[in-house]
Amino acid sequence: MSLSPQNRQPVGVPVGGQFAATNHAEPGIGLGTFASTEEYDAAVTNALSAARAYERTDIEEMTDTDFDRLLAKIASHEAANGIQPAHDLHDSVGHGGAAGGDVEHATMMKSLDKPGEDAVIEFAAKHPKAVIEPKIDGLAISVKYEDGRMVRAARRGDGYTGEDVTDRVRGVDGLPEMAGEGDYEVRGELYLNDENKAKANAVRAAAGKEPFANARNGVAGMLNKQDGSYKGLFSFAAYSTTIDEKADHLDNMEQLEGMGFTTARSLLPQSVLDAADPMAAIAALGAERKDLGFLMDGAVLKVNTAAERAELGEGSRAPKWAVAYKYPAVEEPTVIEDIEFNIGKTGRLSIRARLTPVEVDGSVVEYASLHNVGHLQAADMRIGDTVSAFRANDVIPQVHLPRADLRPEDSQPWQPPAVCPQCSEPFDKSTELWRCHTPECSVSGRIAYAVSRDAGFDIEGLGSSIGDALIEKDLVKDVSDLFYLTEDQLSDLDMGATSTGGTRTLGQKNATKIMAEIEKAKAQPLNRVITSLSMRFTGRTFGRRLASQFETMEALQAATVSQLANVEGIGEKKAAVIHEQLKKNEPVIAKLRAAGVNMGAPKPKPEAGAKGPKLAKPSGEPLSVVVTGSVKGAPTLASLSRSGVQELIEANGGKASGSVSKTTDLLVCSEDGSSKWVKAKELGIRIVTPEEFAQMLEDGEA
Repeated sequence: MSLSPQNRQPVGVPVGGQFAATNHAEPGIGLGTFASTEEYDAAVTNALSAARAYERTDIEEMTDTDFDRLLAKIASHEAANGIQPAHDLHDSVGHGGAAGGDVEHATMMKSLDKPGEDAVIEFAAKHPKAVIEPKIDGLAISVKYEDGRMVRAARRGDGYTGEDVTDRVRGVDGLPEMAGEGDYEVRGELYLNDENKAKANAVRAAAGKEPFANARNGVAGMLNKQDGSYKGLFSFAAYSTTIDEKADHLDNMEQLEGMGFTTARSLLPQSVLDAADPMAAIAALGAERKDLGFLMDGAVLKVNTAAERAELGEGSRAPKWAVAYKYPAVEEPTVIEDIEFNIGKTGRLSIRARLTPVEVDGSVVEYASLHNVGHLQAADMRIGDTVSAFRANDVIPQVHLPRADLRPEDSQPWQPPAVCPQCSEPFDKSTELWRCHTPECSVSGRIAYAVSRDAGFDIEGLGSSIGDALIEKDLVKDVSDLFYLTEDQLSDLDMGATSTGGTRTLGQKNATKIMAEIEKAKAQPLNRVITSLSMRFTGRTFGRRLASQFETMEALQAATVSQLANVEGIGEKKAAVIHEQLKKNEPVIAKLRAAGVNMGAPKPKPEAGAKGPKLAKPSGEPLSVVVTGSVKGAPTLASLSRSGVQELIEANGGKASGSVSKTTDLLVCSEDGSSKWVKAKELGIRIVTPEEFAQMLEDGEA
């Protein structure tokens, strides 16, 4: 572990590991930008999906390290390309994944900033008496006590509200039912230690289910299960309380411990508590992390004194008196059992290694990305090679270069596929990312993208497993087929075997809900219809621009390459690709039109003397509008996704933007003091609350 700029080790090298230190740069690793709009769109979709899975399910789609790195690359790409984000990954506590609930938190439950190593060192230097706590990989909850009795427990949710889980956490180790006197709140982490993780997975196995991917996912899955199957397996560690808001942090934690609570700090070994300074404590904790008995991926540094905390204050999403340090990813040796191929949403060939399953930093790794054909050949990676697997830097696990000295004697160099493994047509090899242009080869990816909430028709309930089942039964070959499904086809859909060997079907109740969602989807605006076709260069941003420029699908299909190139940000090269793909998608568009899907309509010409669009300047130019933070306080906006809010802005003549600049005309902000609020103040930009903005749209006065 590295503690200072002068004493750094290559990221990902395990202490005492058998592999030589490696710090080579691999394709696709690092911040930078994405190679194409479709890669950016896919990254946002992956991040949103992972955030939702993290907050709501027992499925791990990527680790914290992977997620943080991907989020940083998304932000870097947006800044470099002037993209207005159609998501709330950068603004919300749950990064677009957390769902609110029926319990309103007394104060916002925030997350912690996870800055780079230099920033953590600087924080420790400024606050040499900062205290350390383990960053437990669990699930944050808030517990309210009245007259010393537990009366309510709630998940963090979106930071403002969370799901009531009171009855599900009674009797949890470290969380007493009765404690002290008076009214107060305790916040902490609900987690699963190593011993109880094994017991929980035994319960899973008895029910014919796969084991939890890791302890964090186990907590989410166990908490969602309300039948008592996992009773007695949770643990709780407190990290904050309102029991005495004028007292220093350590004093409050000591008081909680005396009342029967387990605190995060009480889980630390003595070697950590005896460390001379914050960075020494981080080093000591890193050395002990494998022996703690629970999943911990970092350390938290906190200012101890209440006075200094008050002076430092709070940010919009995280306190300024605490930071989290992420430990370097752990590597473990494993073997490449096979090299597999898949055709992605837009026809790109993806290559991955199937590995001998190995646990890496608390998660079981079975597959790893191998980037592209050129990289794989340059690395001379072969089936049977021993490699070092790690969970860092990219959206899915990676492997370092193979150990040639451990290579089997009968090893043969890997040969790339000569043709597409699905349709046997030749690949387009004009770029490093080989592509198959046969649409049928990427149906699964296209359907998943087309039904998504942020980019497509927002067909709730039609997840990837149902989509794949529809494809396997030849009920869906393209997005238009979704609108010709019947309720009987859905209710009888084979969803695989049950734990007793029977056939599991989707069922009537689910079928009825999905059919209602499909019917509702027909009214989605034209920009979403365009985006749902999964054509290259027609993601959310360009989908809105194309819809705004041409107004109807008929006009878009009739557009020339030159007309398409005149749309902001497209240009001749992208226009040629879009033009070609529109031609190829003519049968799909025709089926969508026949099914009654919205194909747009010309905007009515304003009558003489009539007011212009609500969000337009007197000159007719659109107002540049930035929305940041939660819009839950405004009922007309609360039900909309981030994409939906941006669509509403542009439907009313405005231009949605993701960053505040001199060209911004209006900032919609729910919380004073955020970075965008401060910048808008400095630039003299008008700021309104979500409620005021909703009223502006209703009154038609901007």
